[in-house]
Amino acid sequence: MTVNGQDITVAEVDEAAEFFRQRSMVSPDQIFGGGGDADVRRAAARQLAANMLLLEEVKRMGWRADSARVDQAVESFLARFPDRETFMSQLAAMGESEESMRRGMAEEFLLDSLLNTVGASAEPVGDEECRARYETGKERYKEPESARASHIVFMLEPTASDSQVIKVMETAKAAAAKAKGGADFDALIKEYSPMTGGDIGWFKSGDLVPDLERRIFSMKKGEISDPVPSGMGLHIIKKTDEKAPRQLSYAEAEPGIKAAIAELKKAARVNAYVDSLIGSADIKYADTTLAMRDPAR
Repeated sequence: MTVNGQDITVAEVDEAAEFFRQRSMVSPDQIFGGGGDADVRRAAARQLAANMLLLEEVKRMGWRADSARVDQAVESFLARFPDRETFMSQLAAMGESEESMRRGMAEEFLLDSLLNTVGASAEPVGDEECRARYETGKERYKEPESARASHIVFMLEPTASDSQVIKVMETAKAAAAKAKGGADFDALIKEYSPMTGGDIGWFKSGDLVPDLERRIFSMKKGEISDPVPSGMGLHIIKKTDEKAPRQLSYAEAEPGIKAAIAELKKAARVNAYVDSLIGSADIKYADTTLAMRDPAR
């Protein structure tokens, strides 16, 4: 496809779609509504087109990324690695350089700034809206059982050979043995998977892919797992905290309700803005299966 004369290649769409499918621990069906591969690729193409158009808007307005913020982000990212040599090696393995990473971060910050500015123009949330939502759906405002965990990730591509799988499995088992033997888990994350591992955060049933979720909820707080397979590869998981389910009072639920309504309004405003950019753009499809539905319909 081309967007205002700029090409988006099959490889770029496939790479973005694969990122959605493989790199996210959230089920793709939750994001794309269970429409299968065609919907994932269409969503990937829309995201690539939207990013291209948003960057055009940023350039038209003359915005520039804060170089100090980019420097800080690079240093924070570098701190996840044992040393700079490992950092550069990982970048090279991904086909990246420090310069391209900096450029990508700068663009990401600019896009965030633009979308935050657009979202900030959404209608404010009123107290009556929050109270009405709570009263008409109290059953929704129960705090379900939840857990928090950190993990070490050993990536495995679907096309990995048997020998590659065995090698990764052996490395994962060795790391699990270190973790269970008392080694600092955060240090092991930095050693084995600084780019993909770390704190998963709080989650409830249905938030993660089933293989990981079932294992984590079956664990005790503080327990460390053996290698657990998923679409990403192998995970060594440490369950760091847990909460039992309970009903929330309005006072407890109100901040979350207000934030949820605000996010919905912000998302609607942002989506309308992106749809307007896409609607007025000159988009031509070499692959018509990627054609975006008319947002006005």
